[in-house]
Amino acid sequence: MTQAEKNAAPSQFALLRERRFLPFFIAQFGGAFNDNFYKSALLILFTYGGIERWGLDVNVINNLVAATLIIPFFLFAPLMGQYADKYEKALIIRRIKVAEILTMVFAAIALWLNSPGLLMLVLFLTGTQSACFSPLKYSILPQHVSARELTGANGLVHTGTSLAIFLGLIAGTLALEFSGGRWVVAAGALLVAWIGWRASCRIPDAPPADAGVQLQHNIFTQTLRTLRYAREYPMVFWSIMGASWYWFLGSVYLTQLPNFTRSVLYGSPAVVSVLLILFLLGICVGALLCERLSRRTVEPAIVPLGALLVALFGLDLAWSGAAFERAHALADGELYAISDLFGLAYWWRIVVDVTVLGVAGGLYMIPLAALMQSRSRDDNRAQIIAANNVINAIFMVLASVVGVVGLGVIGLSIPQLFVVIVVMHLAMMTLLFVAVAEFRQRFFARFFGVLSTKR
Repeated sequence: MTQAEKNAAPSQFALLRERRFLPFFIAQFGGAFNDNFYKSALLILFTYGGIERWGLDVNVINNLVAATLIIPFFLFAPLMGQYADKYEKALIIRRIKVAEILTMVFAAIALWLNSPGLLMLVLFLTGTQSACFSPLKYSILPQHVSARELTGANGLVHTGTSLAIFLGLIAGTLALEFSGGRWVVAAGALLVAWIGWRASCRIPDAPPADAGVQLQHNIFTQTLRTLRYAREYPMVFWSIMGASWYWFLGSVYLTQLPNFTRSVLYGSPAVVSVLLILFLLGICVGALLCERLSRRTVEPAIVPLGALLVALFGLDLAWSGAAFERAHALADGELYAISDLFGLAYWWRIVVDVTVLGVAGGLYMIPLAALMQSRSRDDNRAQIIAANNVINAIFMVLASVVGVVGLGVIGLSIPQLFVVIVVMHLAMMTLLFVAVAEFRQRFFARFFGVLSTKR
């Protein structure tokens, strides 16, 4: 295909009108929404005393909730990866969606009984569904879209997932503001699960990649096998490491943003919401820009661009946050409303930093996902995606450890922690771009017209 033909081709949004993409998009959107809708409602119930906490501190409970969602990725993603390679993927997705409906029925019963144990079990089951769906989500795309559509399709999926997560968190919080809010949560989750199942029935068949896969039910052995597959091709393995670093960064910034707003910017809860929305919109914009910047190819050059912007604006966020704290400190307990911030020095820099960090994250992540898919072998792609899920989870746990050690043990301020994160980011990116020369070669060739290399 010539460059003129690429430019004349329909944009990624045309996929939203096609059966080969839209039903899958709706199914994955609904699953991401329900996970976070239920999780958010459960956190509100625990935090505000709507349910027994077994005598545990609310911070302990909140971390337990987060762990309950991550653990299934270690347990089930590697196992599901082999099933996704061995069997027809659309059928497995439909079965997962049926399981989601049954889980939401169980959730309604748990809410009715007001049982913390059952509610946590439901949360574990929703995490299990996500762990099982993820290898399917990314391995089915190359079977339903062309190579020139792959980057744009990933941009749409990532944007949809980000929006679903955000809307689910907001909806779960707002639902419990109503009288009978528990039944709003129960009915809403059931409705979304049913819509997702109906959509999944329209997903076109995706034939098995390798019907001869020998199933391995030992989690440890299968995890090692998926990691071995991932290491067969350096670009695939390092794309996984780079993508996992994205989730590390996202975990750090999203975890620290509320306290950064409260203790550094002296902002009210509404300010946290504004910054979260800006960050989310930035991610969506960056993800959707990738198709245009890559000229409808799977383009490694976009990864260093995103990584560089993460470093620059991450460093400036740390600097401008510290400067704001020095310049506009308030007495303990006093907080700025959103309207109070507009005329203050450094506020607009913080707004730009948070937004562009989101954009940079989208630019960085989407090409890595497309590279992982396009450079993997067809017969074990789902298992490689499962390996990616496991390493993602490890990096998210590591992000929590870094936060606890940096803030709680060493005693860093949040801006100082952000500087440490930028230094770690630069070290990780140096390792990534030295290990795979194609990243830096394509970057210079694409943006500076030098060091071109065969693709």
